[in-house]
Amino acid sequence: MRFFATSLFLGSFFLFSCGGNSGSGETKFQSDTMIIFDGYPKLEEEVIPIMEQLQMCTTVDTITHLPPCSNEFFQVFKYRPDRPWSDGFIVEMIPGLFNSPVHQVVVVEGYFGKYKIINQYFGHLLEMRTTHSGYNNLLIGYDDPDIGVVAIRHEWQGKKYDVVDVEDIDGHLVLPEFKDSVNAIFLPAFAAGH
Repeated sequence: MRFFATSLFLGSFFLFSCGGNSGSGETKFQSDTMIIFDGYPKLEEEVIPIMEQLQMCTTVDTITHLPPCSNEFFQVFKYRPDRPWSDGFIVEMIPGLFNSPVHQVVVVEGYFGKYKIINQYFGHLLEMRTTHSGYNNLLIGYDDPDIGVVAIRHEWQGKKYDVVDVEDIDGHLVLPEFKDSVNAIFLPAFAAGH
């Protein structure tokens, strides 16, 4: 199981970011990377009614077709770290929920008190990286029985996330000279998430 370690900065191996003043007097954005580890912390109280509204879980004992709203089954994250939970969040579900044999990552967006699922991926969250846009980039791992975990970066594209780049295959970084061919093979297959 995984838990959330906040504000762990990784070097330029994954990101290129710099701080301080540039020659033009502007401050460049410095990105932070949050690594997702084992262990699910207690759910934020504010997200539970929203998850119930979307029929992801229940707090009522007599409803048996939905799992309980518990950190035994769910983990939640802000994908817009400077915004309140009511503006939207990510839910990661354990394997086995809703007939899925793998983890699911669901992005929930809030708009004037109404909520909808804008993305759903059959993978597990590995990292989140802050961006100047205010929407975190997501690194989601997809289990492939033949090659291991394929780690794909997802970026905010105006109204939802979309797959952008294969960064790692089974613990090995994809070298720049192989990026185009690897992305051409894997991105269409994993873009099936919506």
